[in-house]
Amino acid sequence: MPALLVLLFVLPACGSPAPDRTAAVVGGLPQGTLYLGQGEQLSLNVEIAETPGAQTRGLMNVGRIPDDYGMVFAWPDPGRHPFHMRDTLIPLDIAWWDEDGRIVDIQTMTPCRADPCETYHPASEHIAAVEVRAGMLNSSGIKVGDPVQLRRTSPSRL
Repeated sequence: MPALLVLLFVLPACGSPAPDRTAAVVGGLPQGTLYLGQGEQLSLNVEIAETPGAQTRGLMNVGRIPDDYGMVFAWPDPGRHPFHMRDTLIPLDIAWWDEDGRIVDIQTMTPCRADPCETYHPASEHIAAVEVRAGMLNSSGIKVGDPVQLRRTSPSRL
């Protein structure tokens, strides 16, 4: 009988495919690939937060993200959208870019669990931003002025 129980637990695991590492961290959002830098020096699998609700939630309560993951925040019109780290568990880098597809600002943001939380303001107007694991942009050599290109792999939900 114990051998049968072991088989019931082991066999399903043996037959299951390994999870796809490009799968969503948050889930339920449009997905894509984001290329940053000269010659697409950094490539990220991204989820795209384009509704106010998704943008407010962002990466709240997420304890870990893969190195090749980012969350893009996209708006229909240029503006200056500040960010906060309320209920965010891990430090993040953020890069904002403009309509010309050039990074206009990069900052590192620290977690905040209680108000008042610091607000991070971009240097200029932008059309989108991406959050990644803290240190990823610097270690990849990404800097202000670098090009950014977003290729959607699932349609917009707007």
